[in-house]
Amino acid sequence: METLKKYLKEKNIKTSLEGETREDVYLELLTLLEKGNEIQNKDSILKSIIEWDKVVDSHRGKSVVIVRLPLDTQKKIALTIGVKKEGLDEEVFDRERTKIFVIIITPETGNEEYINLVSEISSLLNQGSIREDILDEKDQEKVVKILLGQ
Repeated sequence: METLKKYLKEKNIKTSLEGETREDVYLELLTLLEKGNEIQNKDSILKSIIEWDKVVDSHRGKSVVIVRLPLDTQKKIALTIGVKKEGLDEEVFDRERTKIFVIIITPETGNEEYINLVSEISSLLNQGSIREDILDEKDQEKVVKILLGQ
């Protein structure tokens, strides 16, 4: 979990997403990254993510969405995670409400680190007990501890 440990930040986790659509949720999460100066131009990034979502569905099943957007202007990986306990009411292949959202903004080069990060996150979020622990948690620090196995 070394790659996850490197990029997972408490300030980039939101345990009570308010949005009613994926676009709203993505905007909430990108705002966290923008506040931390980890991305530039969140509105442009949001448009790119929405367009990407039309081509490649980011829904991974088991109520999880993982979005990755490579940008030539991005200097280093930026990671944000959000939780909407009641989930979004949207048409997805497994009919489970989408509850956990992960956005990863990456430079266009350096895919190895991104692949490691997605592998670590996917492995964790495939475990029902970890998903449930995250959904039950209100404190960002505790979400970090859950994901890092502490």
